[in-house]
Amino acid sequence: MADTRRVPVKLRLMTYLCPGLPVEIFEMVAHYLEEKMKCPVYLIYESRWPGPPADRPDPFTLDDVDIAFMNAEPFTRLLERVKDKAELLPVAPLSPHPKSNNKPVYFSDVIVHADNCEKYKEFNDMRGIRWAYSSPNSPSGVLTTLKELKKRGESVMFFGHIVQSGSHVKSIEMVADKKVDAAAINSTTLSYQMKKHPSLAEKLHIMDSWGPLPVHPMVVNSRMSAELKSEIANHLLNMHKEKVWRRRLEDFTLKQFAPVTMDTYKEGEELREAVSKLSIEGTVYY
Repeated sequence: MADTRRVPVKLRLMTYLCPGLPVEIFEMVAHYLEEKMKCPVYLIYESRWPGPPADRPDPFTLDDVDIAFMNAEPFTRLLERVKDKAELLPVAPLSPHPKSNNKPVYFSDVIVHADNCEKYKEFNDMRGIRWAYSSPNSPSGVLTTLKELKKRGESVMFFGHIVQSGSHVKSIEMVADKKVDAAAINSTTLSYQMKKHPSLAEKLHIMDSWGPLPVHPMVVNSRMSAELKSEIANHLLNMHKEKVWRRRLEDFTLKQFAPVTMDTYKEGEELREAVSKLSIEGTVYY
């Protein structure tokens, strides 16, 4: 029987998650969807923000993108502004973690240099240390840290020095090179970097893992037909069932794509509310 489905002219993907996550992950998704959807798939790379900035026209309103990967917080803010233009694609990548219970979540892994693992056995041992963070609004790099400090009745003055590294990858490098003592890292980024650079396993020690945090959402243009959205989601949910694509996922320490709903992102909002009056900035730099 002939395939009568409507093949899209093209698909336009966009990622806001680099360089914390390697662009090759999103290139892999583009290649996979191109194979399954039988249409050209293009990828736009935006590394300046974790999602569409509020002071610019967003790519969904402009109809410049079909699917975008972004952080959870910009996603919820985007829906507040243009809820008729963008929506959640109900699938997301699942990255294995000892605490994940096979759910599409990630964690904030607190790392120290392996030489200091006896010195820093728990967070309370870190008073006065040099601490690195990726960016001011990072859930795994900053918000979880502020929550831990608040829970312990501490402020950011708990640390001796605080350094904004610019990315999780840079924070990892700074701990490995002993330029700082510790940092909180996106667990998906950390697992990939340790797989890519095996020497990091000898240099780094994961002291604790905070979370879980809601996985980065895939956001879809609401103009796309329900049939097409469903087809894309189903293809992604079945990606790991093909040996060649399962191996590609494993190359990036991903297990599969898993179902998500809007409820998945409530915990992220609760975390942001809990630390809304706190800031990592305005402390001692060097």
